[in-house]
Amino acid sequence: MSSPEPARVKRSTPAPRRAAAASDAGMSGQDKANFIKAMMDGVKPKAAAGAKTKPAAVKPKKVVLLRKIPAPVRVTRPSNPASDEALALAAALEAKLAAGDLGALTPQAVQALMRALCRFYSANVGAGDKYPVVEGRMSVTGTDAMIVCGALLKAVDLQVFELGMWQSWSAV
Repeated sequence: MSSPEPARVKRSTPAPRRAAAASDAGMSGQDKANFIKAMMDGVKPKAAAGAKTKPAAVKPKKVVLLRKIPAPVRVTRPSNPASDEALALAAALEAKLAAGDLGALTPQAVQALMRALCRFYSANVGAGDKYPVVEGRMSVTGTDAMIVCGALLKAVDLQVFELGMWQSWSAV
């Protein structure tokens, strides 16, 4: 013999809502938005409609200065033969690069130039001549800067975290 099937009971009321849905059952969309804004600003939500309460004073938020970034200073010096040669070399290299001639410099030459330029720029900043490392914001792409920065950090066995720590500790 088979056992009889249990009788199905029809519910007269819908199934209970989840707790999250039940907590905001009586709030309209605007009420929810006002409540969230009040919580973000640290103000107690308004009392029930009809009750008149004095609005709580909103305290101004405290601004914490993490680090100062000094404005770049334009260092001007009279032209000299070494600077003129460097500018001519830079123009010639830019022209070779634009023409697609990546073999214009050997890796050893690029390394020697990069080493000299890094040390020269660092010495200038150390002496107080804080000028932008490249002229103009769009003269070097973000990708170019990231590739060079990553290669320089790898060359001296530093991590990006260490760079960030050093920048937060120094005034550079």
